[in-house]
Amino acid sequence: MKALLPISLSVLLCAVGARDFAPASAAGIGGPSIAWGPRAGTSDLSEVSGVADEFGPGLGEALSRAARAIPNGASQSSLTESGRTAREMKVEVVRDGGGNLVYAVTDGGGIDARAPGPSRQGFRLALFAGVPAGIEPDPSSYPHDLLGLWSRDSEVGVFWSASPSVPAPAFGNRSPAGRVVFSGDGVGLLSAGGSTTKFLADIEFAVDFDNLTATGKADGFRTFAGEALDSPSLSLDSIGFSPRGESFSGGTSARIAGGGRWGARWSDGEGGALGGTFGFATENGSAAVLAAFIALSVEPGAAGNPDDPVATSR
Repeated sequence: MKALLPISLSVLLCAVGARDFAPASAAGIGGPSIAWGPRAGTSDLSEVSGVADEFGPGLGEALSRAARAIPNGASQSSLTESGRTAREMKVEVVRDGGGNLVYAVTDGGGIDARAPGPSRQGFRLALFAGVPAGIEPDPSSYPHDLLGLWSRDSEVGVFWSASPSVPAPAFGNRSPAGRVVFSGDGVGLLSAGGSTTKFLADIEFAVDFDNLTATGKADGFRTFAGEALDSPSLSLDSIGFSPRGESFSGGTSARIAGGGRWGARWSDGEGGALGGTFGFATENGSAAVLAAFIALSVEPGAAGNPDDPVATSR
């Protein structure tokens, strides 16, 4: 994957301002504030909290492992059990000791962004929200998507979550029929040349609701400043899904030697949105990408104006 982002690594390494979690309160509950910043680069995502573009040193091996791991729900990481991501990351809206609304990120195991002490030592998080621009000032009660990138020691992962959390919704009578196109944004981590940095990508899916299959692609890889990255498009290979709404996963491929996995979960019972993760690593391990994504239906004739994020959000 020698052609993967050689020019733009120097651009990616430009810091955009290091930010981390809000300090934990005396009550022992902290986390990223739900207040969000401007759109993250050329995307419809808002950065909630993050770190400098150079996410962390020495993560190349972990990213390669994570890229090939089978997603657990909508989480994909280098922490695996029998080739599957060990635990699923969850995000909740809670109040800290001062009564402020914050996001609490946890995997039900050793990672808990709410608590001070060892559980947060060395844990780095970038969190992004797909909150429509017209929903202010409090998105906590409005359904929205959350994309996260994290690293701790020599491990790394990405995840999609939702607020409020969405239990595998079965499709109801309002689910689509036939072939529907979905599009959205991906945000992830790239390892190449010894550095790990953040990127944005365009996501598109073709979903056949008659045959219950989904196939997609990730392309348009770019820096947060909009600089195009010299990266091949990734194919998110066709996979079947269940009308009961469980998560599903398949393989990824590109025009170069290597491979990885992708996975997704429907975020409503009407087949209007899905979120998930994808990864790809070169055969020789010299470069890897790992990302989370959201994608919304752009079905012709869908309610609302496709250019209006409030009208077209679920």
